[in-house]
Amino acid sequence: MRVKVKYMALAREITGTREETVRTNNSSTIMDLLRLLAEKHGRKMRDYLFDQATGKPHAYLRFLLDGRSVHLINDFETALTDESTLLIVPPVSGG
Repeated sequence: MRVKVKYMALAREITGTREETVRTNNSSTIMDLLRLLAEKHGRKMRDYLFDQATGKPHAYLRFLLDGRSVHLINDFETALTDESTLLIVPPVSGG
């Protein structure tokens, strides 16, 4: 199956692209995809995505699957579907 991943800010710098299409297994979850991205793009991407102590995605990052927060669906165990789009959103601050 093919999944589009869109990157912003530091993730864009690490990957060198705004978006890419990634091939995954038909039964892949968001967590599977994040692990695949960490493997594909190396240590910087792994450190960007995952908390080293817990192995879980950093709480300050937001992930949107087809425009919906993964926390509002089935979190990182959400199953991907063909042609899904995952957006990785960095922390935002301002006044």
